[in-house]
Amino acid sequence: MRPWVKMFSILCLCGGACVMTREATAQVRLGVKGGLNLTDMNYEARDQTNGHPDANSLASIHAGLIVDVPIVEGFSFQPGAMISGKGSKVEYSGSLGTFTQKINPWYVEVPANFLFKPAIGTHTRLYLGLGPYVALAVGGKSSSNASTSVGSFYTDHSLKFGNDSDDDLKQTDVGGNLLAGFEFGNGLILGAQYGLSFTNNAPEGNNDAPKILRHRAVSISVGYFLGQ
Repeated sequence: MRPWVKMFSILCLCGGACVMTREATAQVRLGVKGGLNLTDMNYEARDQTNGHPDANSLASIHAGLIVDVPIVEGFSFQPGAMISGKGSKVEYSGSLGTFTQKINPWYVEVPANFLFKPAIGTHTRLYLGLGPYVALAVGGKSSSNASTSVGSFYTDHSLKFGNDSDDDLKQTDVGGNLLAGFEFGNGLILGAQYGLSFTNNAPEGNNDAPKILRHRAVSISVGYFLGQ
């Protein structure tokens, strides 16, 4: 078993064990959550003869479900399931011209966050949290623009996921989240999150792919706990 699988399994089991020790009156809540992603990549090309690539942020979205499970007063285990867009816009400037590549993969992401939630008012809590995530790529698109002395060119294609010579990204992304925000008594949630890949998502079998690809994402979210 891979180390990241063991780590994620242990954390989920610990969260589950904590949940099972709670009294039967503990309120487990289901919520919906969505918002804006501002994403880019830690990007290192294999061949930098055309210049060092400049990775810029790309706007996308996320949406899905969360489950808030109290552990003890002021602490919760909060797993979820999200559809999340990631990627980057990478630009080269060299002697041959200017090249721009935009990559926008979509993932089903499963976070397992642990939250500290101190009360800061009668009906308001601050929350601070962290935890791992595992994400499975389900689709996406890549496009390329080139402006050279002989003209301009554009191509695009649907992303392929795997670890072979014709793949764009690995299928699975594993990383961690830091998050903070506010939870109100009426069920409303406002928050922000930073996510970072722990794994290198560049396919090892593709010699034309970058040497290193790791996702980074700043997310702004609005959510609501159902049944409030």
